[in-house]
Amino acid sequence: MGEGTSTCVIVNPAAQGGRVGRRLEAVEARIRSQLGDLTLHVTDSAGHGVQLAREAVLAGSTRLISIGGDGTHNEVVNGIMEAEPSPAAITLGLVNAGTGGDFSRMLTSHGSLEEGIDTLGSAVAVPIDVGWVAFTSDDGSAREGYFLNMASLGIAGLVDRIVNAGSKMLGGKATFFIATLRALRVYTPARVRLFLDGEEDGIHSITNIMVCNGQYAGGGMHFAPGARLDDGLFDVVTVSHESALRTLSLASRVYSGQHVHERDIRITQASHVRVEPVSLDPAWMDVDGESPGQIPARFRVIPGAIQLLGPRADALVGEPA
Repeated sequence: MGEGTSTCVIVNPAAQGGRVGRRLEAVEARIRSQLGDLTLHVTDSAGHGVQLAREAVLAGSTRLISIGGDGTHNEVVNGIMEAEPSPAAITLGLVNAGTGGDFSRMLTSHGSLEEGIDTLGSAVAVPIDVGWVAFTSDDGSAREGYFLNMASLGIAGLVDRIVNAGSKMLGGKATFFIATLRALRVYTPARVRLFLDGEEDGIHSITNIMVCNGQYAGGGMHFAPGARLDDGLFDVVTVSHESALRTLSLASRVYSGQHVHERDIRITQASHVRVEPVSLDPAWMDVDGESPGQIPARFRVIPGAIQLLGPRADALVGEPA
């Protein structure tokens, strides 16, 4: 990639069942009407967004716009961080065009692609944290990466695998709910040892542990209603394993954020998290909606790593109202 403008737009043309790619000229024109001169790049394979974002930053771009789903946004964040910019030197704007759109859900009402683009010109930019994770890939090798929204382990990674292997035509909420029903039929609870900021928190038999920078996952489940993007801490949501029926009843409460006082859910905070297996049952990883591997895993917060551009971004930092 040669030298470009200060604004780089990275588009996943397969988003919205290919609609984004079919309307690429109109999408580009609409973005230019909001942001002016820019360089636009289209992903052509899994992982391409990482390369494009890294090269854009190294070529001098200071504002990147990601158009796609949570997976596309995650790739762009990883590319930015791999380029090792100074803290808050890069501004990231997100336009949701995916199945879940969970991180984007915090920034704006869940409107159309066009409405998302139209917010870019007047959106504010605020510094936010980014998460780092190291884990074990399916082939047994060690991997690491970054996440913008949420990483989790347990049934969530299995749900991801079911979602990503099937059709997403029903939309985010229905797709994830059906996948959760299917996962509950086969999931065996993992037993894990949890460490928070270096202190052992004990052994847990889990349905899930969510390490949250953002608030939503799973097509609108409000796992961490109190999570802030700039406090230097993860909200760690531990869901102890109960019966499948109990898990299903909890799921309905999670959408409204009314689960936080339930007996089998605990929310703590930490800047460093480590999870080690105790049983042979796998705790599958979910990282921003993708399923890259399993535990053991380590997590840490990178404070103020990037500037986030969004119409409600300033409401997600500082002390809650």
